[in-house]
Amino acid sequence: MSDSDASGDPNVNEENHPPYYPYWSLESSIPHYYGNYTRQIFMLAGAAMLVGAPFLVNRLPEILPFQIGGAIALVVLAALTSPRKQWVIVADVLAAALGILVFEWLAIVAYQAENMIAFILLEAVTVAFLFALYFSTKTLRAMFYGQLGKADRALDFIEEERR
Repeated sequence: MSDSDASGDPNVNEENHPPYYPYWSLESSIPHYYGNYTRQIFMLAGAAMLVGAPFLVNRLPEILPFQIGGAIALVVLAALTSPRKQWVIVADVLAAALGILVFEWLAIVAYQAENMIAFILLEAVTVAFLFALYFSTKTLRAMFYGQLGKADRALDFIEEERR
């Protein structure tokens, strides 16, 4: 028996073989998973840290190794971020929180030293870490509640109220 029908087209069971539609999207196909946002923010923050390093080296040369090491750590965390690894999501939350503390402190130091270019760059990195903290915490919360990968249904909220 042949793998094609009389028209010459191959017999493809569309139920078992969905068509391939490549697309670019920032949204995750996994409900309640925001690791894609966190990954992209960490990559941008790491790049901004490296771009901003020359503006800080004159005023705070002792932090240069930590800034470069931090950028490397962010890229590694971004690469490891996965909906299957809870420890990485926890590390994302901790890295984002630490990033907010460190880079806001550095921004204040740059502001006091009247280094406005460094101040603006450091504030931008701080805000990026703030968004990363938000998205990684949302993912962590979904993991703790067992909601990661489960789509919300309107009936879930009604049934919850009846209990």
